[in-house]
Amino acid sequence: MDTFTFMIAIILMMIAVQFNQIWMIFAIVTLMILTMRDLTATILLIVATGIMLFANELLMAYWPFVLFGLIILSVVLGGKKQEQPAGYGDMFGGGGDMGGIGFGGGF
Repeated sequence: MDTFTFMIAIILMMIAVQFNQIWMIFAIVTLMILTMRDLTATILLIVATGIMLFANELLMAYWPFVLFGLIILSVVLGGKKQEQPAGYGDMFGGGGDMGGIGFGGGF
């Protein structure tokens, strides 16, 4: 799950809730669900939307805590390690150096 995109979506939905723009909340949720490829991210976004819609008066004073809590939850739920297929090496060759194009490397 892309945490930055999730955070921006939550912030935009919080702004839309404060201005009572329900159509914008559903537009943001629809766009995010269509572009996400992860089931846990979709479920987490729907839960976050429900929390913001049903408890908007109570949670607006604590929005930084809500935002950080949702980010931590998204990192925990989306933090699974993806395995690399067999036969593929490191993208940069595994050396970690500049390959002769940096400082101290000769042509």
